[in-house]
Amino acid sequence: MSMSIYYTAKRAHSITPAEGAAIDSLLEEFSVDNEIEDRLRTGQGLNWESFCVYDPADPTEPGVIFEGATKLPDNCDDAVLRGLDHWSRLLSRIRRAVPGAAWHVNVDDNDLVWDDVAGEYDLSQSPQ
Repeated sequence: MSMSIYYTAKRAHSITPAEGAAIDSLLEEFSVDNEIEDRLRTGQGLNWESFCVYDPADPTEPGVIFEGATKLPDNCDDAVLRGLDHWSRLLSRIRRAVPGAAWHVNVDDNDLVWDDVAGEYDLSQSPQ
């Protein structure tokens, strides 16, 4: 069964150039493109999909400044958890880079819990 992580941030003003540069840097840091290429070449590893960010010029609803969805890997016993951990760490870093936004992150119909003290998504209280 395929599962995806969905993410939306809303705020009164759009992403600033500095925030956009920070997001781009994080997307590069957390990219799984090399792992995808290795899997295509060797057949080994998780069946990752690249992190997907929707076009900010065409938001799905008013006030949305960042959004997307990414299928979680699912080809071994711990693949979903590993994918969820990886992408939730990225989204935590993006959330910290975009202050003042209201975030909603979920896996299918289950919301991920944000820990204000730790500044990250708490997967111990979220779907796994």
